[in-house]
Amino acid sequence: MIPPKEFLRKIKPFSFLPEEHLTALVGGLDVAMYEAGAVICNKGEVCPSVFLVFSGLVGLYDGDEVVDLVSKGEIFGLLSALHRSPSYYEARALEDSLCYLIDAEVFERVYQAHSAFASFFSTFIERRFRSFSRLARDQESVQDGAASVLVETLLSKAPVTCALDTPVREAVRIMDTHRVGSVIVVHEGKPVGILTNRDMRRVLLEGSRDSPVKEFMSSPVITVDRRASILEAYSTLLRTGIDHLVVADTDGIWGVVTSKDVLSQLEPSSSILSLYRKVLKATDLEELQSAFQAIRLAVSEMALRGTHFYQLSRMITSVYDMVFVKVIQKHTGEDEGLDFLWVHVGSSGRKEQILTTDQDSALICGLSCPRLDAAERISQDLEKVGVPQCPAGYMASNPRWHLSLEQWKEHFRRWFLEPIPDHVRYLTVFLDLRGVYGRMDLLGNLIDHIHDTVTNQAVRFLAYDATLHEPPIGIFGIKHRERGIDLKRYGIYPIANGIRVMIVDHRMLRITNTRERIEALRDAGVLGKETAGDLLEAYAFLQDLRLRHQARQLKYGGAETNLLMAEHLDKMDLLVLKESLKVVASFQKNLKARYGVDRGL
Repeated sequence: MIPPKEFLRKIKPFSFLPEEHLTALVGGLDVAMYEAGAVICNKGEVCPSVFLVFSGLVGLYDGDEVVDLVSKGEIFGLLSALHRSPSYYEARALEDSLCYLIDAEVFERVYQAHSAFASFFSTFIERRFRSFSRLARDQESVQDGAASVLVETLLSKAPVTCALDTPVREAVRIMDTHRVGSVIVVHEGKPVGILTNRDMRRVLLEGSRDSPVKEFMSSPVITVDRRASILEAYSTLLRTGIDHLVVADTDGIWGVVTSKDVLSQLEPSSSILSLYRKVLKATDLEELQSAFQAIRLAVSEMALRGTHFYQLSRMITSVYDMVFVKVIQKHTGEDEGLDFLWVHVGSSGRKEQILTTDQDSALICGLSCPRLDAAERISQDLEKVGVPQCPAGYMASNPRWHLSLEQWKEHFRRWFLEPIPDHVRYLTVFLDLRGVYGRMDLLGNLIDHIHDTVTNQAVRFLAYDATLHEPPIGIFGIKHRERGIDLKRYGIYPIANGIRVMIVDHRMLRITNTRERIEALRDAGVLGKETAGDLLEAYAFLQDLRLRHQARQLKYGGAETNLLMAEHLDKMDLLVLKESLKVVASFQKNLKARYGVDRGL
């Protein structure tokens, strides 16, 4: 048997401690053997010690429900022992188990004396996943993340506006007063144009300063969403050849960003920027394929260096969308009058595709374009570029998902009225609709219809579907999956699908990204702040873990899968994974209760 001090020395955070503190802990340590079935600590009792499992398996019970499994190298009873408070759970040996019992007073003295040790356990008590992650690995590279920074971070001044009939002279005075190089021209609360210093040259050459700004403004105004990535803004600037972007969305007008603002932020990410520029300037499929694959490899390296999923997914979304636009335009031209909308669905619709993604898409056709004949050729070219076809056939080239607006409305009406398994599956895919190229108003029209069509029965069926796959309990449960744990099935999908249920129920489908959906539900008071925080942190960690796992597979030539073996994780990542899956299980439990599916349908 390993001496207690040597055993402690190998386990975080005990490994942080100097010799004197390890000696103090061992001096206040007892050893106890519990037979299978023995109760170690009753619910409601104060634990006199902090328990550390040396061998065996301990279950933590809330009534008859197992809420956690504690195996070798893990602790329990911490909160009760430190705060002298009643235990929330009953601890029961599930097999013969040997535990070290660390005296609560001795543990507390060491806890107070060593900040890193205390920080770890404070994090453990609060269950803060990002803090855990910082202990496990270095923080993200600021340089690599520059391209995925949000546009709103560039806004340093409130929007400066004027009306259509404002004299140019007055507009100039407004610009001087606010020390800005442009003024947004607004009509009925919406931006309709912008007057810049460049436009002022035309005034000097062609007109009078008493003329209204509408005669000289640049219009229609080009806008960008404040939550778009800087890479998306850069793409718009390059594509349109302008220098000023108005930052505006359904919530209002937020300001103006210039090409200088964007380029100053992107300069540190010059390698990604250079590759992205190649995608934009590609003139044939071979060039597009080369640039796209180079970006995938670059993003893979960034993931391995620690850049987080939330940053990389925005970057990948910008690239992925641009590849689609380039291929679509190759077959349809750049005529903005085309009467259709190409939409992404599934993870692409949620802006959460990572290294492994396919052609999850659909087509909404207007009255003058009942069918886009080029859809099949577009799909074939996307495959040549490196975006594989969807094995399940959820593609715009599939006649089943290549429909008129009225046909789409009829589909959703039937799916909601008759929530049989196939229809529920279609809803989980097509409720994450995001427009990519074409007439965006078609999507707005469809979403309005969906909001009017939602039924309580269908929402219950969606909630039931979102809670079917329960995650494994504890590190023991994770380690004893011979094929590994499917991060997508047991971690990512339960959160994404469950949050979608609540979004549908509250008619908020214009928001597609899971992170933004959680934040919107929190802001609307549907989710509590603590619950929302736990979900955001757990989802981020699970996606980070999956991204790094697939990046390693891509780098070393393996097939990209969602299956992760426990032995490929260090102790810290295993601990965070365990805590993240607890959040998933708790969320599923609450979802079942909220929608009355805790005993099935």
